[in-house]
Parts: sequence; C-alpha cells; structure tokens
Amino acid sequence: MSEDRPPKVLCHPDGKKSCGACCGMYNHVEHGQSQTMQRLRRRTRAFHRNTSIDDEASLKAFRQRWEDDEKVKLMTGLPSCPFLGFVDGVEPSKTEQQGRARIVGCLVHPLQNDGVDGRDCGVYDRFICEDYLCAAHNILRTDEIRLVLDSIDDSYLYGLVITNPKFVRQLLELVARRTGAWPSKKVLSRPAVLEAAGRCFEQMREWPYRDNDGIFGPVGVTGAVETRRRDMPADVFDVDPDPVDMLLVCMGTACKSTEELYSARRRIDAEVDALAAAVKRAQP
Repeated sequence: MSEDRPPKVLCHPDGKKSCGACCGMYNHVEHGQSQTMQRLRRRTRAFHRNTSIDDEASLKAFRQRWEDDEKVKLMTGLPSCPFLGFVDGVEPSKTEQQGRARIVGCLVHPLQNDGVDGRDCGVYDRFICEDYLCAAHNILRTDEIRLVLDSIDDSYLYGLVITNPKFVRQLLELVARRTGAWPSKKVLSRPAVLEAAGRCFEQMREWPYRDNDGIFGPVGVTGAVETRRRDMPADVFDVDPDPVDMLLVCMGTACKSTEELYSARRRIDAEVDALAAAVKRAQP
C-alpha cells in the first residue's frame, strides 16, 4: 500500500483503473463484465467514427442514438450517459484480453479533447459533472480507500467496490473482531494482506447469489429511482443471524433457500477468515 494520501477524487485514481458508476455504467439489465465492456467498446468506436468534439450537432445525434432506453435500465429514471467509454483507446488492450477491464471515462471531457468541453450535450451538464462526488469520498477513511486502490487493478471491479463503502467498512470491522484490533496502515500495506483483500473484493465481480438488481449492493430497486434497503438474510429465512450477513446484504444477495444462504455465508466467511489470517501474520 502506498504511503501517499489517496487522491481527492476517486473517479480516476491512477493510470490502471477508473469508475464510471455515476455515469450509469452498471445501470443495465446486462451488467456483467463481458456485456458491459462490449457495450462500452461499441460505443467508443462509434463515437470516434461519427462525432467531432467541435460539432455540437454530431454530439447530440450520438446521444440520441446511443443513450440507453428506459427498458434496458435496472433503475429507470436514472440517467445513463452515452458518452461514457474507453479513454485509453478503442481496441482491446492486453490487460482486457487477460480479463481485466480498461480505463473508462467521459469521452467529451475537456481533458480528453485538448480543453474542448462537450459535457453539456450529455445527460448531465458540465457543472454537475464537475461538482458531483459519490458517497465514498465522505464515508471511507484513508486506510480503507488505500486498501481498495492497492488491491484492485481493473475498472469493472473497482467501480463496484469503491461505490459500496459499507462493504469495505464491514469487511475490515469483521477482520478487526477476528484479530482483536483494527489493522494498521502498515499491516494493510503488506502484499499478502492486499492479495487476501483482493480475493474478498473479487467475490463481487460475479457473486453467484446476487439478485437481478444486486449490482447496486445493499440498495434494492423498487421502480424508477425509488430504492429500498435489502432485508437481512436472517429475517428473510427466520434463522439465527451471522456476522457476515451484512456483507451478503452489501453484495446484493438474494438466496432462494436456507441451504443457499448457508452456502453463501460459508463462501464469504472463508474469504474473511483468510484476510484475518493474513492480517494476523503481518502484525508485529
């Protein structure tokens, strides 16, 4: 883990990954990594082929053609900007071919276009884009942010984790309970700890027990932009609660039976145990 303080803006923290969640990256019925990356690739190619940042008419036409219809959104009424694409090229990179997502970002941002700003043609204007910061910026502590930054190197997974601060906080709280103390920044910087944390976060990429709208983690979609907090598994099945249940909620879990619930608990509990063991070994 780097000793430097994390960047003030977490959207593009380094040259390896970025987050496009607030632009609607995951707000699609086909939100798996493969479908998401293919969709962004097609959109990026079309943008470079059919638009000019100096031609407002071409930008408006692109938006009309590529903006998601409400019927393909998980959360209808929530804007999904068609100008979200790959800002590090059009063709698949070596890292993407290896299963890692590339750097996503705003195709009409002035930093991508020699100072020319096309964001007013998007679903948000330039002022909203400039001022908005997700909740992670206010909720996550410095050590929590650094753990995420230093254990994840691809955009798809990074966006899922960094916009789910309750998951990150709860994970470290469980580790602290099992080791007897909150891990120090030095301990969290150990390679073995980062590797174990990465495996915990990796569960969110394709969590087999995730609800259809579970991509939003602890928030369930009830229609349009209305949301609800997911029920605790113990309340759903009338079983004894488990310390990992909040992690399951943060992963958008929707089990169909008590057997599935117990299986999900065992799976995530094993990862938490492995992280706690790595932390304990790294403590002085």
